[in-house]
Amino acid sequence: MNSAMTLEKKQFTDIFILLPIVALCVDLFTPYPIWMGFLPSWIRWGSHAAVAAMILVSVFRMFGLKHIPRAALFILAVSVVWSYIARGSGQGIPVTIWGVWLLFQFPLVALFMYLQPNPPEKLPTYLRTYGLLILGIQVIIQLFQYAVGVRPGDDLSGLFGRNGTGNAVLFDILICCVFFGYWIASKKWAGLAAALFLSAVSSVLGEMKLFPVTIIVIGLIAIVLYTIKYKAPGKMLFFLALILVVVMAFSYFYNIIVPDADTLPLQVYITNPSALYGYLNNSYRHSREGGVYTDIGRGHAVQIGWQSLQKTPLTLLFGYGLGTRSESQTFGTAGVALTTGDLGLSVGTSMLVLMQEMGLLGMFALGGLILWILLSLFVDIRGNPDSPATELRYALLLFSLLWAVWLLYATSWTMRVPMLLYWLSLGYVLAEARTPFPVTVNKVF
Repeated sequence: MNSAMTLEKKQFTDIFILLPIVALCVDLFTPYPIWMGFLPSWIRWGSHAAVAAMILVSVFRMFGLKHIPRAALFILAVSVVWSYIARGSGQGIPVTIWGVWLLFQFPLVALFMYLQPNPPEKLPTYLRTYGLLILGIQVIIQLFQYAVGVRPGDDLSGLFGRNGTGNAVLFDILICCVFFGYWIASKKWAGLAAALFLSAVSSVLGEMKLFPVTIIVIGLIAIVLYTIKYKAPGKMLFFLALILVVVMAFSYFYNIIVPDADTLPLQVYITNPSALYGYLNNSYRHSREGGVYTDIGRGHAVQIGWQSLQKTPLTLLFGYGLGTRSESQTFGTAGVALTTGDLGLSVGTSMLVLMQEMGLLGMFALGGLILWILLSLFVDIRGNPDSPATELRYALLLFSLLWAVWLLYATSWTMRVPMLLYWLSLGYVLAEARTPFPVTVNKVF
């Protein structure tokens, strides 16, 4: 009798692992059909609903276990303090709640996976297999777009739909990190070569200049980790040559395929600092759906964020509060930092959002969180070198080391597919090393 009840509860618990799959499927397979008009736009909220369900399940589990992880307490404390700051800035409650959601929805997904009693044992294998499969589908759709006349750039983004190259390149890089991690852990490099090739093709078609720069940095770090692990410096030359071939091929085809490369080839951004400065600080205004928007250059975004914090000592330390630089076209809401000033509604970067909403203290708090993630991954790699999850730890370590780059590049913190994969994987590897559940786990919802 007791065995039957335990099995039934175990199966009931396993159902919840479908929630991340639902969220990922919605975010992967609906943007392009929505853009083409084949699906209604409201269907994308299915991913938000799945994430909300994960958070609700996590709350019930924490109460059932009578244990609240420190990460949950950190999220709660930051939410309360910076929501209070937002209210003091004249922010409405709905916009503030939306700001909390945007900041913490994906870290709370990590908490869900951390508290999952029966996580999939082969998650690293699934991530490699299906990640490479999705990457292949992504390239096929991009090639189809290119064949029918879509210009290389923001809209030639395959699965990620209109203006989706930011999501696409971060997904490409994350999958490359997954295979770099697998290579370091297993010495097998065929999958890495395939991931680098497909990601390079995808990034050329999408005019994603971020890809070659970050792959060089990530590749060099991975080579160093591989050399330290196996004490085989001679093999560095082969893999360094592989990375250089990918980058050189990217540059060659970029200059052939991208129309603007006739006058501004990719290498100009390296040989001419003024061209790079102009690219990073380029801001322009345009009309979109009845409103005036400003697309803020990456360097310009940091300047705007810093200048806006100079208003008072309070804003310097705490910013304007959560949600003050957040917007929802569906709900028709925008934060006070977006609706004031001479830029109107604007599209910036996650760094700008975090600076304005949280100030210096908030930035230090999130910086401390990222440092804790890096330290935890490093300690777990050293302590569990033979664990099946170690390959994923290497991958997350490589990706996490460049968090500053991702935040400066775009609104990366809220890019759904790469962030879902990143935070789900992080929760998985942290739980794998710490076994957060007692043996009576099947008594918990």
